[in-house]
Amino acid sequence: MATSQSSSTIIDALSHQTEDLCQVHNHITQVIADLDVSQEMLSDGYSRPNKSDFTFESAILMYLYQHARGFDQSELHRRLAGTAYVYIRFDLPRPPTQQAISYIWRNRFSLADRRTIKATARAVREIAISHDIVSDDEPLLDPSDIDAAKIADDHIMSAVEAARDRGLDEFDSERASNATFDDLVFFERQGYLNIANRGTTTRSRGTSKRFGRISDREETPHGDTHLRTMKKTAAPPEQTTLDDYDDGLRPTDWERIRDEVLTSFHRGIETILEEVRVNGGIREPVIAAIDITPWPVFSSPYKDAEDVAQGDESVVVNGEERYPREEYPEMVHGLKERHEHGYEMATITIIEEDTPIVLGVEPVRRRSDWETGDTGDTSQARIVKRLLKQAEQHVDIHKVFCDRGFDANGVRDAIDRHNTTYLIPKRKYAAEIEDVEELERETVTGAGVVRNVPYRYEGRVHTGSIMYVPSTKEEGSYAVFTTNRDVPVEQVQGFVTQYAMRWEIENEYKTIKKHFLPTVGSMDYRIRFLYFVIGVVMYNVWRLTNLLFREAVDVHLGERSPIPAGEFIEILAFCIVPGD
Repeated sequence: MATSQSSSTIIDALSHQTEDLCQVHNHITQVIADLDVSQEMLSDGYSRPNKSDFTFESAILMYLYQHARGFDQSELHRRLAGTAYVYIRFDLPRPPTQQAISYIWRNRFSLADRRTIKATARAVREIAISHDIVSDDEPLLDPSDIDAAKIADDHIMSAVEAARDRGLDEFDSERASNATFDDLVFFERQGYLNIANRGTTTRSRGTSKRFGRISDREETPHGDTHLRTMKKTAAPPEQTTLDDYDDGLRPTDWERIRDEVLTSFHRGIETILEEVRVNGGIREPVIAAIDITPWPVFSSPYKDAEDVAQGDESVVVNGEERYPREEYPEMVHGLKERHEHGYEMATITIIEEDTPIVLGVEPVRRRSDWETGDTGDTSQARIVKRLLKQAEQHVDIHKVFCDRGFDANGVRDAIDRHNTTYLIPKRKYAAEIEDVEELERETVTGAGVVRNVPYRYEGRVHTGSIMYVPSTKEEGSYAVFTTNRDVPVEQVQGFVTQYAMRWEIENEYKTIKKHFLPTVGSMDYRIRFLYFVIGVVMYNVWRLTNLLFREAVDVHLGERSPIPAGEFIEILAFCIVPGD
């Protein structure tokens, strides 16, 4: 047991530190957290302090904080465990219980040391008062206070378990009731693969062993069993019913896979939104954005020269004769970038200052250069109809923003039929605004509008406005937007400015692909679509975490989320309490 310093020496030393720290911080809690205390100052009453859950230095800071703030033990526990995460400031691994606070105080500190702590706390408080940095609330926690340099497997599992309780447990493989492993085991593993970017379990024995090691389950399934279960989860029933026949047409296999997976997804969305609403993270009616994200694949749709057989049917691509591979996935098509191909998923997401939760996912089917014969493309209008139908299960929608890829009267008609305002940019800029007939101009901003414009689609007509605002990319040009609202010219600039909120989700898809999708080689659409949807579930849990963290961190929730996705899996462990 170390010999402690005299009480006056300790008080003087920490008082000098407090004076200096008051020049740096604007809150007494921050000052106390930065005090340099050491084991030599006081005598540790524990005979084996290295076996304690809480270091001696952290305990000293905790009690200095208690007495400088004038808290009893009940209030101390409440503050440590509250939304400001005060315990992190004192390097405590978790908030001690009230019983632990009482026990440590009585058994780890002598009577003389307890008196020294109280006297030092009074001195610290007096200095803080003189600098006017004492208040009843707690300071916001800066993200830099969190050590997220290393992302450990147990942190990943904490995130997986939180997601499991908020959506993953809704997925059902419909295996036999006497199956060896419960479905949750498989979805815990898949959540781990999505976050850890480990790839499929059949590709790596190390991955399977690693999950088995970090899981708290006594036994985990083999990788082959896992993959079969994932396919079974996304597999639709073998027999179709009359309810499956939308518009009187037999559903395609990919549509039935979509419906099978999304039924579980939407049950999970309700769990997420319930928690979002309780925490004030949503204000209805909401503004939503629709966009499409690609998921590239690197397997060519064309045969190598040595694989071409006599009689194979060819197609001409960019003036070159190519031979498509048989059994190439129908849901893979060409992407925007030349020579790229892959899957695409459309999503609808809440935007503005509300928590940006993804409310719906819709597969995109396009005709590809390598396909022959009739193919069942999904029009942009049909995609929008499906997404609105999904989203309106959960929230009331006020406005919908789309990008230029949705510049079509069918899309406008679909949104207008829902009595929802749309804002959609035209594909091309207008270079000569002076040539536009019936244009109203606003002198200050230079914006213009043509009102009462008819939009026709399949015999139905609705009216709206075409708005022109000065381009930020090319001097003298104008960006053109369409809406089904009658917009007065003086409101054009402000209305179009709202479109910038849609740009927030441009990074959404990069985030999902970078942090929440696994490396997967399978081209099986059951696997691809299910894994993407699970990635969206993990993304939504990340967004929920940011909402719960909003009151505790010194960063606005808007443009830059308090918790970067890469750090989410570490911080989520203390931000969300697992369900029962």
